[in-house]
Amino acid sequence: MSGLSSVQSPASLPEADLIPAQHLTTLQLPLPWETFGFPSQWVGRSVHLVTGDPAWSWSETAPTFNIPAVEDTDTALQEPTHVAGWAVDHVVLLVPSLDEAIVILAEAGLDPRLQMKVKGRPAAFFRAGPLVEVVESPVRNPAIYGVTLVCEEPLEGVALRWRAMGLNISTIQGAIQPGRRIFSVHDTEAGFAVMSADKAVH
Repeated sequence: MSGLSSVQSPASLPEADLIPAQHLTTLQLPLPWETFGFPSQWVGRSVHLVTGDPAWSWSETAPTFNIPAVEDTDTALQEPTHVAGWAVDHVVLLVPSLDEAIVILAEAGLDPRLQMKVKGRPAAFFRAGPLVEVVESPVRNPAIYGVTLVCEEPLEGVALRWRAMGLNISTIQGAIQPGRRIFSVHDTEAGFAVMSADKAVH
């Protein structure tokens, strides 16, 4: 799914005062964080990242997409380790109907910041701490597809280190947002990419 490389983020590594009252607090995906050199449970700026079947948790009532709350899974949440220089840039959510998803997110207190097409598919972007990129797709039910991280370290260094660890890393490419670049991590059970920081916000 191309959404991981298509977002036009208003900002990267947002300061705490930019995090809205209703925001994503925990994201669980089948990504083995320790394989990439992260702690098993970690937080960059504001989102606690853990490994497991797709689930999430919110500061207030979660949007009613029937996506499990992390607390309702078998994951034993621990105090996460803070990792400086890394954060969640955006989370990709696939939905059968974008219009219905916009209504559900509005009921949860989130309004779209941008609407556009992503590889020909209707999409909308919501600020929930990180961005939530919602893409209309041929799915039966809403599903968390994956995550894109943002890092302050040069992407070349990250890609080189991860390739040396045996990971399948794409070439670094220009992102849609001017001045930013991105690479994807292949052979994972969830979509995973890493973007450069938005220098315009520093």
